[in-house]
Amino acid sequence: MTALSKRLNIPRKGISYRGQTFSNKCLSCSDLASCCGESKTGFDGASPAKKPGLSRRDFLKVMGGVSAALAAAPFVAAGQFLIPSVPRKFEPTLIAKTTDVPVNGSSVFWFPFTSDPNYTNMLIHLPPNLASQAGSEFVAYNRTCIHLQCLVSYLSEAQQIGCPCHGSIYRPTDGWPIAGPAAQIGRYLPTVTLRIDGDNIYATDLNLDDIGYGNTTPPAK
Repeated sequence: MTALSKRLNIPRKGISYRGQTFSNKCLSCSDLASCCGESKTGFDGASPAKKPGLSRRDFLKVMGGVSAALAAAPFVAAGQFLIPSVPRKFEPTLIAKTTDVPVNGSSVFWFPFTSDPNYTNMLIHLPPNLASQAGSEFVAYNRTCIHLQCLVSYLSEAQQIGCPCHGSIYRPTDGWPIAGPAAQIGRYLPTVTLRIDGDNIYATDLNLDDIGYGNTTPPAK
């Protein structure tokens, strides 16, 4: 037995550990790798193998993304109630009888909503000279002026559409501005699409994006 073995009080036959027997020579040697071989165990200081997985940085990135998604989820759900989607197709709405509006007269109606004056529109019964130009006896426009969004009206004596705020004038045949500040903008009043069934006049469509801004497309004839 070597002096190191005596000092360490190692038995002559060596010791057994985790199913392996380590000799006195192995245990008393200062170079374990040379004396005891290449095998690595928990006893001789071998480090346990690392399991494959995410690095700390990647883990933090993943957890940050998950946290952000969870934090935003309630607001996404709430947004569906706070900012409901606006429909683009509307149910036909009966707005008048053909006999309700006299020739060269007009009437005001709500479409497609009744929640804001900007959704008020005017139905105009054009006189024969204007009806021939428009290609229709009845026309309808949204009342919101494209200048500063005052509400316009049909001026039967002048046979024009006029804005009481700043004097903009529109043609009743197609809603095009011909005078005032709206003429400098040069966009048509939004047209309400009509459908006439017998004596009933229905409003069927209106481009909500055009309200207050007008459009560059003339009404279909």
